Amino acid sequence: MSRALVGRPLGRWLQGLEHRWSKRCFQSIPPQPRVNELRVASVHAPRLTTGQSKSLPFDKSANGPDRAHPSLDSTSPQHFYHNRTLDQYVSKQATAITLRQLVFFGRNMTDDRLVKSANYVRQELPIRLAHRIRDFQNLPFIVGTNPHIQLVYDLYYSAFERIRSFPPVRTIEDNDRFCELLETVLREHLVVIPQMALGISECGGHMGRHQVEKFMNTMLRSRISRRVIAEQHLALTQNHHDPSWGDGHVHIGVVFTRCSTQETISKCVRLAQSHVSKRFALTSDAPRVDVDGHPDTHFTYIPDHIEYIIYEILKNSMQHTIYCHRNAEYPPIRVTVCSGPTSLIFRVSDQGGGIPPEIYENLWAYTAHKPGSPSRFANLSKVPEMAANMAEHEKGGIMKEAEDVDFGIGLPMSRAYAEYWGGGINILTMEGYGTDAYVRIPKLGNVIENLGITTGAVKSSIQQGSFHHRVRNGVVGGVFRGGGNVGEQGWEGLDNSRGAGIIAGRV
Repeated sequence: MSRALVGRPLGRWLQGLEHRWSKRCFQSIPPQPRVNELRVASVHAPRLTTGQSKSLPFDKSANGPDRAHPSLDSTSPQHFYHNRTLDQYVSKQATAITLRQLVFFGRNMTDDRLVKSANYVRQELPIRLAHRIRDFQNLPFIVGTNPHIQLVYDLYYSAFERIRSFPPVRTIEDNDRFCELLETVLREHLVVIPQMALGISECGGHMGRHQVEKFMNTMLRSRISRRVIAEQHLALTQNHHDPSWGDGHVHIGVVFTRCSTQETISKCVRLAQSHVSKRFALTSDAPRVDVDGHPDTHFTYIPDHIEYIIYEILKNSMQHTIYCHRNAEYPPIRVTVCSGPTSLIFRVSDQGGGIPPEIYENLWAYTAHKPGSPSRFANLSKVPEMAANMAEHEKGGIMKEAEDVDFGIGLPMSRAYAEYWGGGINILTMEGYGTDAYVRIPKLGNVIENLGITTGAVKSSIQQGSFHHRVRNGVVGGVFRGGGNVGEQGWEGLDNSRGAGIIAGRV
């Protein structure tokens, strides 16, 4: 295969192929070879079946009439690159939300609000999926043909087609059927993290390091965003069907309004100590963890996100402490909590010997830092699925079967979780002594989700009267100050009547 073909995005390659074929058509060459050529070229094109739609499956209004759709032959090149339906969704802006909006909307759930929530999710998920599908199509041809990347692409396209084709939700019964579809898609997509990481590790050499990191960071944050809105709606539905759930409840869907730093740290310490004790067959206690600062702070957050981050950092600290002090008493690991006016900061300090420079320089890299060196994701081939949540560590399962290996995805996922709500992770190390990891998260719930979507593809959902504050030029991580009146469009229709939307920060 020529070097020009290897480095060229698949979409442009197909366009060139179509252009060359158009010249041949004028020379009276039968058109059938064109279809054959494209069928071979687009080896990782989605497997659509007859009857799937070429046009939008629903009007913007949830009460709009459904339209009839002509069938789309799966052998047509339209289903891969020149897909007008996909283009329409890619041209739409994803609607960014905040934790505060999730809480305000879900606090007093009614049948009408649940239906609005379902239709928001039904229309929002295909837009977010479409942007990621387009990212796959813009990969170099050789990367797109990798079987792991091909599998993830097919899953995304299948989910895009099924969700966008679901009819408008009008009743609670319609919502229950929609929730079944969401649960099925979430379950099918458990293979995405290991498959995508393996694919990039195998063929990332055909992309620049910056391109690989941008692609993977965007994919991980976008995956988190889709699971948040899908799982939030599923949890709201479950709350609505639960007679015991009512006003004053501290769990609003997947959001917990009374997260405790002390309880979060204690839970992560217990799980991390259990993990290292089993992995290293310790005959003594695992490294102790001391907590100081402001351990009694409460904040609103999605518990699974912050617990995953703290657990992964504590687990790494404990492992390196054990490696560094095998024949001596383990020095304690110290967790310091600082509660500022708008942010909550966790510092995890260990005496685990620090990080060597060659590893520290590539701490966040998704590809091997030297040609021929082993991939950091090689062990992901040992697990068929990965949700990257705390349930995997609490209940065991697939993670328990491979608890004696490192997967290499813990830190990248932790950073994706932290950055998703406008936070971040910084790691400082002193080789030969130890490492400090700083985790910052906003604690007011007023930061717009970081979707990791390209310029012009995101809009904020903050509205005030006739003013519609949009995220312009790729700006994310904005601040939402104001009221909690629910508008007519679902989560994104909150009225910001008591403040102004301030947009700050960039992808």
